[in-house]
Amino acid sequence: MNTINKNFIEQLLIKANPDIDDDALDMLSQDVEPVLFDRIMTNIATKLSDQQLGEFSTLAKSKASDKEIYAYLAKCIPDYEDFIEKIYIDFENMYIENYSSFKKDLQ
Repeated sequence: MNTINKNFIEQLLIKANPDIDDDALDMLSQDVEPVLFDRIMTNIATKLSDQQLGEFSTLAKSKASDKEIYAYLAKCIPDYEDFIEKIYIDFENMYIENYSSFKKDLQ
């Protein structure tokens, strides 16, 4: 399971730095993707019982399709789509805030 929305990441990076060039965009996208993936997995883990977490781990290791994994998580986590959307929004807010702070420190 590694279905991070790459378009989301690119739009986030452009929003944080509108003047970003294509090479930097590609490089930063590769850096941001595993961070967002870890954030999603951590949040999912907090919503699952120990038994569900074990089942999820087994499912993920079995190379189940993204559709199968989505169906499992949607069954286990109420309002799964809203849950995931909130993770993306929170990540975007955190990234923009940290980037803005970093940019100010450089000036």
